[in-house]
Amino acid sequence: MKHVHRKELTRQQQAALEDVEGILGRSYNPFSGLCVGAGLVLQDGTVLTGINYESASYGLTLCAERTAIARAQTENRIGQVSCLVLVARRRSSDAEEAPLTPCGACRQWLAELAARLGRDIPVYTFWAGGAKGLQGSAQALLPEAFQ
Repeated sequence: MKHVHRKELTRQQQAALEDVEGILGRSYNPFSGLCVGAGLVLQDGTVLTGINYESASYGLTLCAERTAIARAQTENRIGQVSCLVLVARRRSSDAEEAPLTPCGACRQWLAELAARLGRDIPVYTFWAGGAKGLQGSAQALLPEAFQ
């Protein structure tokens, strides 16, 4: 992933980041204290959001990226995905940290989605309110993904 400044994003992508930042408070994270939100930006500019939802059995935790992908599938709009924006913040701190990147399971889901769509999916990740983020793609996040 390479560094990117928020101002380098399109207006649509910047608006998606703001939408996702607005839902971070809905994240259910009693164990990690990490609020994570994801937004799948569709070709028409619609943003389908998802949040993380933690479980005491950590393996059952749902990541924001996967909830957003499942929502796009549920709404029959999965073929319209143009990019993913990911935003995180800690409940207990406003300190800006290095942007998070998707976990291994989410990388696999993103790689499979890109393969299904027949095109790569840009991925942008920022710390909430942060000016500097990271830019990559589904295929770059998980080269030679299991298919």
